[in-house]
Amino acid sequence: MRQLMMIHLLDTIPDVPAVPGYSIRAFRPGDEEAWVEICRCGLCAEDATISAWNDAILGRAELKPESDVFFACRDADGTPAATTTGYVRSDGVGDIHMVACRYDDRGHGLGAALLSHAMKKLKAELPEEGRRVELTTDDFRLPAIVGYLRGGFHPVLYDEGMEERWRKITETLNMHGYEMLDEEGKPTGIVL
Repeated sequence: MRQLMMIHLLDTIPDVPAVPGYSIRAFRPGDEEAWVEICRCGLCAEDATISAWNDAILGRAELKPESDVFFACRDADGTPAATTTGYVRSDGVGDIHMVACRYDDRGHGLGAALLSHAMKKLKAELPEEGRRVELTTDDFRLPAIVGYLRGGFHPVLYDEGMEERWRKITETLNMHGYEMLDEEGKPTGIVL
């Protein structure tokens, strides 16, 4: 079964500042292991190693860690608590990638702040004509889907069964009024 896809047309990006007690910064050399530790909290396998970083980040030629990978760090000790990646693919489309948060830092809004930060960066980098940002996720990642919907992403109708899957998710979340887009970012006329 294919992952769910979502598209943001960069029309309205919620302005979400850094969460009190945390600051947002870009990747620095040496952060690789912290990234792996964060991603072990439900995004990667619990026994993931540096090879997860190599595959997910270094395995994408267009992605530059120093400008595209972000962390929300605890102000008290500087520990990276959450991460997201926003980069422009070779096809000229923005991509939100590898969004994760440590278990004990969840529930503070770090994902919303990081998403806002990455989306503003992508909006500045992408040409206005036809610009969009995509992401993929899984049906069971309901808290992430809530954040993406609140952040302005639209569900995408791109494969058999997608409308039914999205209807089930929006019913479960009791979140309605989201227009589905096609893979090109055009409205399908379906409102969930």
